[in-house]
Amino acid sequence: MIIFIDGIDGSGKTTLIRHLATGLNRSGTEAVVSSPLWRYLPTIAAPEQFASWVVNTTGMDVAEALIGAMIDRLDDLRDLSVAQDRVHLVDRGPKTVYASARAHAHERHTAFEPLRENLAASVRALTNVQPCVAIELGEGEKALQTALPRLTSSQTVTPGYLGYLQAFAAEMHISGDWPGLPTKRLDVSMSAESNFVAVIDSLCLAPLTNGRADVGAAVPASGRDPKA
Repeated sequence: MIIFIDGIDGSGKTTLIRHLATGLNRSGTEAVVSSPLWRYLPTIAAPEQFASWVVNTTGMDVAEALIGAMIDRLDDLRDLSVAQDRVHLVDRGPKTVYASARAHAHERHTAFEPLRENLAASVRALTNVQPCVAIELGEGEKALQTALPRLTSSQTVTPGYLGYLQAFAAEMHISGDWPGLPTKRLDVSMSAESNFVAVIDSLCLAPLTNGRADVGAAVPASGRDPKA
């Protein structure tokens, strides 16, 4: 199974993935965290380089690179999942990456239609061989209201970044569910543990003791970046 964790920056994607990976592995369901999207960007060698790359690259070039990277990641997931009986946890699904690309581009370019079609084709190829679901943390303005305090407590939110976040949240709100990808929405204001339990219960992924699993320990990275 492939589980995409969707949401804007600061919505809690990484934290939820950590809880899911730890809880599932402890309860006997093998779960792995997919490689982060930046690893599929040829011009990025470390996540710290992403912000400067965005600043020095045109919005449409960023958008095309993000969607191309997502397609490459989906292709890798398809090849891996065919031979492996495990749960793959993916930070940023097709909806999040597409909405982010649109937000970076600043306007509705006609070039987006073929990009969306190519991304949709890769999603269909993946869902043909593996069950896939999307878990979305919040939506629209409410997600942004919750995410902003989290982001400002750990980093500087520049006017440019704030404008991107607002556009990102708007794109997530208006784009709807990704075609062919069942989606469950969670309350972004709830604790990571509460959302973890909601995901487990809704997907029936693993038995939990008293409705919960031990999610306190970290998962070994096993070749993955801790900032996935």
